[in-house]
Amino acid sequence: MFPSSRKLEDSDKGALLRNFLLKMLIVVPLFHCSKYAEDYSKINNEAYEKVVFSFYDGTFEKGKELTKNECMRVFEPFWHHFFNKTVAPIGKLKLDAEELMAIIWLVFFDHGYTNISSHCVETCRNIKKVILRELKNYQSEGNHDEFRFIDTIETLKIIAKEEIRVMDAFLVYELYNVRIHNDFMAIVKEERY
Repeated sequence: MFPSSRKLEDSDKGALLRNFLLKMLIVVPLFHCSKYAEDYSKINNEAYEKVVFSFYDGTFEKGKELTKNECMRVFEPFWHHFFNKTVAPIGKLKLDAEELMAIIWLVFFDHGYTNISSHCVETCRNIKKVILRELKNYQSEGNHDEFRFIDTIETLKIIAKEEIRVMDAFLVYELYNVRIHNDFMAIVKEERY
């Protein structure tokens, strides 16, 4: 889709993928977030606890497992924030699939990282201009108001804030002996900024 990205060095391609990996954990639920935005408040506590606990069940080091109540006490605040401050606000926008794809590509071609070359920064900046122009055209043709474009772009700030919280969550995971693959932890700990 973006021929100029083929000219990037393998190290830059790898860095873009590693940088996107954490954000992908945040972005994937966006495809279902309009449902979450409407239904999240209707989920009963038991179902909510089941979702949170099942995410961590079996991930602890042997002999260092947390009970369901301990798990909720430690990890529920992260999930509460994720649903209320990330998923729900983006879900309320009811973005079309095309708008979501634009967001994903804008997140992928983030030029604000320090672990990419200056050539990659420039390439990402140029690709983002194309994506923004196409997004604006799509929304104009769909008779969306001008604020729709601004609101859609604001999702990038929400995702960036959540990325920092996800990185903080991994520190808590280490503290509570949640097993995480070494390669994945290396990605989490990589200097990006």
